[in-house]
Amino acid sequence: MIQKNILLNLLGQIRIYSLIDLIILLIAIDTPKLKFIGVILLHLGFLLFLEYTHKHKYRVKFPKYLWILFILIGIVLYNSPLVLGFLVFSFLYAKKNLPILCPYSPIFRGIQSYFLVAGVIGLFNPFSFLVGILLLLRNFAGDLRDITKDQKEGMNTLPVILGFSNNVKYIHLIFILFTTFIWWYLADISIIWILIAYMLQIGSYNLTPR
Repeated sequence: MIQKNILLNLLGQIRIYSLIDLIILLIAIDTPKLKFIGVILLHLGFLLFLEYTHKHKYRVKFPKYLWILFILIGIVLYNSPLVLGFLVFSFLYAKKNLPILCPYSPIFRGIQSYFLVAGVIGLFNPFSFLVGILLLLRNFAGDLRDITKDQKEGMNTLPVILGFSNNVKYIHLIFILFTTFIWWYLADISIIWILIAYMLQIGSYNLTPR
């Protein structure tokens, strides 16, 4: 039972619901195979770096420097100088526990996603900007979900600064399902895939220790 709980804790930190959303997004923009794998590894490396940086007591630790391996292989397979933008804003987002950076974390997340997609379809492609804006809004929705937790941890997110006091419980999940729908619609793939995606996203959402 203990091993099962540890496995579920680690699995939850990978945020399967977000990974599925990213996969459908990459399909929508016709990402080449190697770059596809590179993006996934960069994303996972970012998540592990996030956990390594924040060190939440209620989350089981991954191997200490596994994130470096994922990032390095991801950089090689991604094969674009725009990875620098992704890395810079990933680092800034991971430092959201610093009071001076915390309010801007949704912006960092949006720009991070913009660079990740721009490395596949171009800096000036309108869809790159759309992805950045939607991920900015989605991350803000995550802050709305975590208001009371952020207050306890001393995180001055934008909702906390604006005086919100109660969590908006399902807004982040709803926004994830919304972005997944957009990517699915643009990918022009069978409705079966979005139904499977939604079942996996909803089923895995609460695995993430919060």
